[in-house]
Amino acid sequence: MSIILKNANYFDFRQNKMLFTNILVETDSKKKLMTSSDVNDLLENQTDVRIIDCFGKLVMHSFVNGHHHSYVSLTRTHKLTNTDDFEFRLKTGAWKIDQFLDADVLEACSLYSAMESLKNGVTCVIEHHSSQNCIKGSLETIEKAFKKVGLQFLPCFEISDRKSYSASDEGLDYTDSWLSSHPGLVGLHASFTVGSTTLKNAVEMASKHKTGIHIHVAEDPVDEKLTKEKYGCSVVQRLELAGALSLKNNIFGHGLHMDVKERTLVRDSGTWMAVNFDSNLNNRVGFFTSTELGDRIMLGTDGMHSDMIKSAQTALFAGQNFDKVGWGDIYARLRNGARYLHESNIPHGSNNLVVFDYDSPTPVTQNNFLGHFYFGLEGRHVKHTIADGKLIFSEGRILTADEEIILKESRKAAQLLWNRMSE
Repeated sequence: MSIILKNANYFDFRQNKMLFTNILVETDSKKKLMTSSDVNDLLENQTDVRIIDCFGKLVMHSFVNGHHHSYVSLTRTHKLTNTDDFEFRLKTGAWKIDQFLDADVLEACSLYSAMESLKNGVTCVIEHHSSQNCIKGSLETIEKAFKKVGLQFLPCFEISDRKSYSASDEGLDYTDSWLSSHPGLVGLHASFTVGSTTLKNAVEMASKHKTGIHIHVAEDPVDEKLTKEKYGCSVVQRLELAGALSLKNNIFGHGLHMDVKERTLVRDSGTWMAVNFDSNLNNRVGFFTSTELGDRIMLGTDGMHSDMIKSAQTALFAGQNFDKVGWGDIYARLRNGARYLHESNIPHGSNNLVVFDYDSPTPVTQNNFLGHFYFGLEGRHVKHTIADGKLIFSEGRILTADEEIILKESRKAAQLLWNRMSE
C-alpha cells in the first residue's frame, strides 16, 4: 500500500527548502519521493493507497541513531554511580549489565528500544551491542525484535578481552558468522580492553568482509592513559598501526580526549565520529569538540534514550560552550547518520518520514525552521512515523506490535535482570 501525505508542510533538509505540497510515499526504497501541488496527479496509477491529511503538520525525513546500546534500555535506575572513576562506573554499570543478559531479556530490551525509537521518529539504529555471556545468536535476537516492530538496524557485537580471551574469541567467531550473511561492522569495546591479538584479528576480519570497526575511542582519559602505558602510543595511533584506519566505514564513538595528531589521523582516514552528548554529560567524562575532525560527524544516544531530537538539542546547547558550532552544524550532524548509511551502501531510502503535530505559536518557514527545531520541537510532537514506506507509528500507537504486551514483558525482564545484578 502506498501513502499520500496530503497538504504537507515538507522540510527537505537536503535542499533546505520548505514546501507546501502533497507527497507520494511508496514501499520501494529505491524510488524517490514524488511531490505535487495537485493530489490527483499522485493518485494516477495508484490502486491501493492511504491518504493522510497533514494540514497544519510538519513533515520531514526520519532520523538515524548513529550509536546506540539497546541492551541497557531496561536499566534506567542503574546508570548512575556517584564517582568520577569512569572505569568503576563501567564495572558497576554497562559491564555488569551485559554479564546478566540472556536471549529473553535481550529480546525485551530490543523490543522496547525499537518501540521508543519509532515513537521518536527514528527509523534506523546503528547498534553497538554487548552481552558477554550471551554471544551466539544475540544479534539475531535484536534483529528479530527490530523487524517485528519495523525498525532498521546496522549492528555489531562488542568484542573485548575484559571478561576472558575465550569470550573475545567467541565474539570474533560470531562476528565472522554474522557478517557472512548480514550487513554490519566489527565491534570493539575500547582500546584499553582490547589486546593486541584481538585487535589484529578484528581488523583482519573487517578487511575480509569489506566493512569497518565500531569502537569507543577516548571517551574518558583512562582510555588514552592505559593505552599509552600498555602500548606506548595514543589510542588512534594504535588503531592506525593495526591497520584500522585503512578500513572503510569506521565509526569511532565519543572521541573527547584525542589530541590534534589523533584528530588529523581520524579526519584523513575518512573515519566517522559518533557524538553522544547526553551520555558524556551523565558520565562526567568531558565535552566533545570538532577541532581538526572535518565533517564526518554524526549523533547518537549511547543507550541513554532513543530521542534524536533531544540528542541534537543537547549537542547544541552544551557543545556551543566548547566548540565553534552553530545551528546548521549540529543539524547536519543529525542528518549525517543517513549520509553514513548512503556512503556505506546500506539501503535507507527517502521513504522514511516523520509527521509532527507541532503546535507552534508562530509560522514555520525554511528561514526559521532550525529555530523551531531547537527551541520548540520535541519527541512528543511525533504523530506518524513511516519506515521503508510503511506506516509503523500513528496517533500515539505502534501499529506493528502490541505496546501493552511489550511493556508488560519488559517490566518482567527488567525485574529479572535487576535481581540477577543484585545477587
